[in-house]
Amino acid sequence: MSAPRRFIPTLQEARSLDAVARLNSISAAARELNLAQPTVSYHISKLEDRWSAKLFRAKGRNLEPTEFLRAIIPDIRAVTYQLEHIGHLVGSQYHQKVLSIGIAPSLASIVLQPRLDGFLRRSPEINVRICAANRFVNLEEERIDVALRLLPRSHSQEADVNGNALVPVPQEHMRVVCSPDYLASLTGLLQPDDGPDVRLLLQAQLIHEDETVHWAKYFSTFLAGHPFEARPRLTFNNADMILQAAISGQGFALLRDVYVMDALGKGFLVEPYESRLPCERVFQFLAPEAIGFTQPASSFVTWFGAELKSLLNQA
Repeated sequence: MSAPRRFIPTLQEARSLDAVARLNSISAAARELNLAQPTVSYHISKLEDRWSAKLFRAKGRNLEPTEFLRAIIPDIRAVTYQLEHIGHLVGSQYHQKVLSIGIAPSLASIVLQPRLDGFLRRSPEINVRICAANRFVNLEEERIDVALRLLPRSHSQEADVNGNALVPVPQEHMRVVCSPDYLASLTGLLQPDDGPDVRLLLQAQLIHEDETVHWAKYFSTFLAGHPFEARPRLTFNNADMILQAAISGQGFALLRDVYVMDALGKGFLVEPYESRLPCERVFQFLAPEAIGFTQPASSFVTWFGAELKSLLNQA
């Protein structure tokens, strides 16, 4: 005998229930699920109303599951996982010729797009869909097959596409770059064999990345005692705009290796100082948890990982 339909939660309700139970917070669950907080609250209240049961109780500023919910949450999680797994499998079969790649817009425009034709020639049977976003997308919901994210370095340095994460590149650094003409305008004369005096950096306009402290850390590490806060600044919220501003001669930029190596190699940029900051996060590939790396995703990881390594070997 089947259960009345009012006892069966929707997938979205089950996901909200699971997230709140794990995170002990409606707001944290909403952030994880990329939903509005009132939506998650609505899911919980609708379930409590339909089931005539209290699902959470307040514990300080957090929530904790009631005994009723503790008894059923393992089964809810198991069913939710199976439904998401089935959905991704069906989606992968339906879109088996399309490889959806989640990537930051700057990395896509500066590094991937100029090289993408090499992958298309190597794998002509794969149609590529680039999903560029400055946020951590939900891979399952947005049907992303592989994503490249900046994450803390994992303990393993091995490239393993059988799991759900891979570190494809060596340790990167952030380096100061500017256009040759901008450097010449500060020095009056380019002398490649003589490094510019530190006073040039103190006179230059600094190009900042919004909501970061890269320049402050550079000054505290290499230029302790020199004023930083009073420096003229130009701020962008995207690395590709910072790169173009530096190339066009608008100031000194502090960018990670992967963004500047092509421009340095072509002579669009110069590196006036040898001092470089180690990057705290590294690029890693991720696959949806329910399915892992598909064959097209593994092909892309292998190819783009090699491209990034080759690029950074020039550093």
